[in-house]
Amino acid sequence: MPPGKAPILCLHALRIEQRLDIPLFVFGVDGRMVHRFATVDAAHRSADGVLGGYQRTRVERHIAEIYAYLATDSAILPNAIVVAFSSDVTFEARPGVMRTEWGTPGTLHVPLPGGGEARPGLIVDGQQRTSALARLPATRNFPVVVVGFLATSADLQREQFVLVNKTKPLPRDLQNELLPHIGAELPKPLQMRRVAATVIEKLRYARRSPFYGRIRGLGANAEGCNVSQAAVLAVVETSIRRGGTLSPYYSPDPTAADVTAMAQILEVYFVAVARVWPYAWNESPWTSRLVHGVGITALGRLMDVLIPEVNVTSPRAVGAVERRLRKIESRCAWTSGRWPHPLSCPWDALQNTSQDKRRLADFLIAQYEQRR
Repeated sequence: MPPGKAPILCLHALRIEQRLDIPLFVFGVDGRMVHRFATVDAAHRSADGVLGGYQRTRVERHIAEIYAYLATDSAILPNAIVVAFSSDVTFEARPGVMRTEWGTPGTLHVPLPGGGEARPGLIVDGQQRTSALARLPATRNFPVVVVGFLATSADLQREQFVLVNKTKPLPRDLQNELLPHIGAELPKPLQMRRVAATVIEKLRYARRSPFYGRIRGLGANAEGCNVSQAAVLAVVETSIRRGGTLSPYYSPDPTAADVTAMAQILEVYFVAVARVWPYAWNESPWTSRLVHGVGITALGRLMDVLIPEVNVTSPRAVGAVERRLRKIESRCAWTSGRWPHPLSCPWDALQNTSQDKRRLADFLIAQYEQRR
């Protein structure tokens, strides 16, 4: 072997062509070897909000549970580990063997770089299993099934990660972080979510936005990052579904949706909200029902009633919204006291349930319409 060149792991594999540009490789390998050629690209945000990676963080307790099971003589791991390979991985068809309807048999050549060097594979599904397998003793041979695919772009890797985990308990906030960076066609339930998540991303990182530094998510660890990402996402999706203020700008095609216009409407509206109730806006969900999930969602419903009366592109738009919200300012018990009839409850009795969200939204809309 030439000095400095990584050893090559040669594996019997079957190449399957579902798409001509992205071949799949199915092979078996000792489970302890997977971490030698594949690693995890953990999802993270840079200081200016640029998304990197796509994987969730390791769950040590889960890894320990898998390891305890794999260490037993009766262990079986039938589900495959999915790995995205770089172009450093090559496939050589077996000479003299014809391609069958199932694929082409041959040899997969996978480099095994040394410590500190980039590995040619990124784990798309099976992070916890791979971590557990790596802890098995050298005397414990445990072959596993791996499905690999060639993917030279991070966007393709994120796309497959989201789709593979669509029916699994993938953390919702992590899914929302990744969706704006997936350009492929998605299942219908995720199409609207992708557009809404793109709007949220704009709100999180635009310095003029009232949500700048406020929405929880990757890289948002400051004390003031206490607004639920799911709550703001619900405002966008509900407005679109109900044919509200944001719906004219929506398209399931992310390149056709006007996410800039949607973000501008939300910015104008919630800047005015922050001006009318600054004491409540600058608190946390534990001390203010305004920035609680129930408040953000209900205010989103009111937005669809109020915003059509305002020219959001006008320099005076925030002031126009503020004047309208002032009409119900005294009727809201965001941080203390009691909510008036028909809510008739202490300020903190409202919870993040569908029933309380609907009750508060109906109350705010009724109060506003009475004072128009």
